[in-house]
Amino acid sequence: MSHELDFNNEEELLTLFDEEGNEVLYRKMLEFHHPEFNKDYIILAEEGNFEDEEGDIELIPMINVPDEDGDGGRFLPVETDEEWDMIEEVVNTQMDEPEE
Repeated sequence: MSHELDFNNEEELLTLFDEEGNEVLYRKMLEFHHPEFNKDYIILAEEGNFEDEEGDIELIPMINVPDEDGDGGRFLPVETDEEWDMIEEVVNTQMDEPEE
């Protein structure tokens, strides 16, 4: 079962709003399209607040839904266990590869 995933590893900073309406700066860690789910996913990490107590980076996966004209759009939370499992596998594969 091989799916070609289209990755965009260009780092980008995004400003999003939290539940209280505060601006929070996030760094895009990974972006990819998954053909099986036919969705675009984006993996974010809060800028300047990457690591928890154990030194692990807290990653925030979201579904990237473009608006009608293909620009911008909105981020939706990942809701199914299948998607969580797939994202975890993709992130582990992509993030664990040593830099050249």
